[in-house]
Amino acid sequence: MSDATSYLLTGTAVATAAFHTLIPDHWLPFVLIGRARRWRARTVATVSGASALIHTGLSVLLGLVAIRIGRGAMEAVGATLERVSGALLVVFGLAYAGWAWKKGGHFHPGGVMLHRGEEGPDCDGHEGDVHPEHLHYHADRQLIEGAGGRGVVYLALIVGLNPCVLVLPIVLAAAEHGARVIAMVSLAYSVTTIALMVGLSVAGVVGIRRFEPPGAARHMEAWSGLLIAAVGVVFCLLER
Repeated sequence: MSDATSYLLTGTAVATAAFHTLIPDHWLPFVLIGRARRWRARTVATVSGASALIHTGLSVLLGLVAIRIGRGAMEAVGATLERVSGALLVVFGLAYAGWAWKKGGHFHPGGVMLHRGEEGPDCDGHEGDVHPEHLHYHADRQLIEGAGGRGVVYLALIVGLNPCVLVLPIVLAAAEHGARVIAMVSLAYSVTTIALMVGLSVAGVVGIRRFEPPGAARHMEAWSGLLIAAVGVVFCLLER
């Protein structure tokens, strides 16, 4: 085996990972949730990075299994997971939007939650202004500290469990040249994918903060959920 072949396969893996990861369903959900919850860049990187590890691990695993049982079977499995992932994004987005709307609050800079109605045990009326419509606010620590919440875990899993079937033929081609080339291809694909998923997610959250129309904070989480559902719908349509 020549070094040129191994470099060619590695370069192909990098290019495939780059083009595949640019698809919005890999990073846009994290941008939307991170923006709605006012996450720091480090939190966005942690959540998207964990999802990227799942995504690349599953993709490489399918490639290794394909070496044993054949490319066709693993491509079918990968295609099924992609379709399911799109549908789950729709379900998650709608459920998240419904939850955000039902809780009757929305985020303000610094993790402030605005509520309408009677004061409860967590809001004694001394932390905010009481308006004629009885709007008051207080810091909602449970929702703003860290990533928090099962919903975020579900989102990371949904995005992560969407393998890249395009890497399968590259892994199979690498298998003809030994374990070293398989490792090179797998590592190149994984590093590129993880770097781009995290980078695009963080850049998206940081960038979108610069463009916030007046009143955009109101029901930001509900709108984010609907947009995530829209991403899932588009992804499902593209998979047909």
